[in-house]
Amino acid sequence: MASGDARRVWFPELIEALTAAWSPTLPWDELAALLAVLNERRKAIRSERGLRPPRFTCPGCCATSREDIPGISIRSALFALRESGAVSEGECARLDASWQAHQSSNRLDSYGNPRPPRRPSPRASSTSCVRGHPAQRR
Repeated sequence: MASGDARRVWFPELIEALTAAWSPTLPWDELAALLAVLNERRKAIRSERGLRPPRFTCPGCCATSREDIPGISIRSALFALRESGAVSEGECARLDASWQAHQSSNRLDSYGNPRPPRRPSPRASSTSCVRGHPAQRR
């Protein structure tokens, strides 16, 4: 495995597919659908290459686990388009502001999916860390 591949989101073939499908007039919902397809391709690439998810260490209890990102976000796609040269720095900033306004006004998550209604969260328990691991005694 190449160094950094465990944490890689954008493989070259994904960037190529994104830039080929990109259009400044592409609606946000169509971009979200494209990213869902690209995320499935990303999972297949990782599987074909035997890439395991990266290791993470819980800051609360210091337990380590392997967790992959849940998907490719729309902002990540915008930054990938900027890095590939498909959009300029200024156009990326304009698109990012447009996406954030659209996301907020339509109550969407970072992947373009509707957010579930917020429910009051129970008080954080001092018996577990941020990842649900038992709290480490100090």
